[in-house]
Amino acid sequence: MKRLVFLASALAINALPATADMPPQAALCVSCHQATGLGMANLAPSIAGMPATYLAAQLALFKSGERNNAIMRPMAMALDEAGIKATSEWFASLPLELPADPAFRGEKQPQDMTELGERLAYLGDWQRDLPSCVACHGPEGVGVGETFPPLAGQHADYIESQLKAWQDGSRSDDSNGLMGHVAKKLTAEEMTAVANYFASVEAK
Repeated sequence: MKRLVFLASALAINALPATADMPPQAALCVSCHQATGLGMANLAPSIAGMPATYLAAQLALFKSGERNNAIMRPMAMALDEAGIKATSEWFASLPLELPADPAFRGEKQPQDMTELGERLAYLGDWQRDLPSCVACHGPEGVGVGETFPPLAGQHADYIESQLKAWQDGSRSDDSNGLMGHVAKKLTAEEMTAVANYFASVEAK
């Protein structure tokens, strides 16, 4: 574990620009999530601008092992309560470009949504008791409050991997089992389509 932490710190120091307000504990995180907090495809999700309470809760879950990840657990275990708070608040303070005027449900006509991912995101499939993604995560996935994180612009591989984790039960830390309920109703094709849709949403 010490070797892993040292390597992460070394990579972070080499990768960081001058960031005077970054807490020292975040040096463990930026080698993957970057100093911008925007992460890297196929490596780490974007966490910039996410609610601090949401980020702190996820770090606590990684630390306890309730949310299982071989890379994140030792990183989280290296943080005490103050470190989790400081790191979460710093990443939450980083800018995240989201649509300024996102389209709400009802503003998009069903016949205009030809892509599978967009249709599921906005319409769901009520014949299968499958709610729309935007019903919880907000229009175009901009996020809602401290419970539903933004999906807009998130890396497609990460969204898809988490849907698969909710589906197979390897992730189960959601409120009232909501995400597990949703993910279990999605096909592999639908998970890919939804992930690609939200990844394609750009600030405008």
